[in-house]
Amino acid sequence: MNGHQKQKEQSGRMIEEALFALMAQKDYSRITVSEIVRKADVSRRTFYRLYKEKDDVLRCYLGKLCQEYRGKSPVLERYDIYQIAREYFGFWYQYRDFLLLMHRSGLDGMLYYEISRVSADVVTKRIAQPVQKNLCGIEYFADYSTGGFLLLLQRWLMTEMRDTPEQYAETVSGALLNFIRPAESKARCVLMRNREGQ
Repeated sequence: MNGHQKQKEQSGRMIEEALFALMAQKDYSRITVSEIVRKADVSRRTFYRLYKEKDDVLRCYLGKLCQEYRGKSPVLERYDIYQIAREYFGFWYQYRDFLLLMHRSGLDGMLYYEISRVSADVVTKRIAQPVQKNLCGIEYFADYSTGGFLLLLQRWLMTEMRDTPEQYAETVSGALLNFIRPAESKARCVLMRNREGQ
């Protein structure tokens, strides 16, 4: 990494930290770029070289978290709802303070949108490649899974994430397994293929 890139990343971190500190003190809508740069001890020019507006600071930070999440999601040998829940909630729990800050600031929409952009891709890639070729409608399952886990993350945030990731994963997976029944996947695949052929 060259010196210019290093300085750019350092300035970005200083701006992020300044914004997070301000969000803990006051309403997000009342925070100005002037306050952010003053707190970060950077120039407005530096801010606007890196971001268009203050929302971009949050989007960029969330983008980094989502890329990290993508990189830490191994392929599954078998679909184990408890393992998936434990890994998903365990990952986001590392960033509990940030997620709660976003929630308390009324920025849930931005938070869930950014997470959803990567989650469906992660679900698809986690299902073993040889099996995936034979799965019908995996994109629908990925969207379904993403939506469900986002709502479960929202529910957890609403309780201030008091349960540990392990406790929450156990509660969630236990509840889901009470309702999930083996599906007639062959019949559904035939039906879907017939619809696509029309």
